[in-house]
Amino acid sequence: MLKACGISIAQGFTQVAGRVLQAPKLKAGNGEDIFTRNGRWNFNKRLARACVVDRWAVVNFSARCNTMNLVNDLIKCGGMKGITVEKPHIVIEENGSMRRAPAPKRVEDMFEQVKSKLPGAPKFLLCILAERKNSDVSWKRKCLADFGIVTQCVAPTRVNDQYLTNVLLKINAKLGGMNSLLQIEMSPSIPLVSKVPTLILGMVGSREWPLVSKYRASVRSQSPKLEMIDSLFKPQGTDDDGLVRECLIDFYTSSGKRKPDQIIIFGWC
Repeated sequence: MLKACGISIAQGFTQVAGRVLQAPKLKAGNGEDIFTRNGRWNFNKRLARACVVDRWAVVNFSARCNTMNLVNDLIKCGGMKGITVEKPHIVIEENGSMRRAPAPKRVEDMFEQVKSKLPGAPKFLLCILAERKNSDVSWKRKCLADFGIVTQCVAPTRVNDQYLTNVLLKINAKLGGMNSLLQIEMSPSIPLVSKVPTLILGMVGSREWPLVSKYRASVRSQSPKLEMIDSLFKPQGTDDDGLVRECLIDFYTSSGKRKPDQIIIFGWC
């Protein structure tokens, strides 16, 4: 069939010359260098710009987790990284009668508890899951997509400093901090980016030009079978409620009221 169509298949793969890129040079807090080995590093330093974790709460879907031990360990580890983690406003345990209910119902019940027990919308919610496998989807949709509340899900089976550090790196980035900087950012010398106000859009949008390590994440929900991002532009009457406009406004406010002269887009082809 292939020969009849004039198609032939080579016996071997095409050979392409390649090269290994050098690992980027990173800076942590206090200008300390982060040394990499085989593309890996342990983040045992203070963060480049640490956030303050306040006005937050814990919701626990797990019957096996010692919640207060986890919270205290997180606060202690945060202090070592330069993150001020205040004690949570409240720790909310799941109703025992809901443990065998479907995930969406468990989330709805827990969220009703959050609304009734907190004086207002929290800045951040730490969610302790009963298991790892896909159990965070309903909670993230409820918090992020429906209410815009920053959340971090954990399913700790073995809690150690490395695990807590990884959790804190995610929390710090979500709450507006910076974990590390590229060394090249310390002196504005990135080609095409450092000299001209530039917004970089991928799965996240950069902010605080001329830095490229500071970014903003925007969240929308859509059909699971839809590959294209359908909320880039979202007309509502004469306004636009899309992701691009949201990132442009954030870039403007975080970059000294500068508008980007150029926009570089990755990942939407």
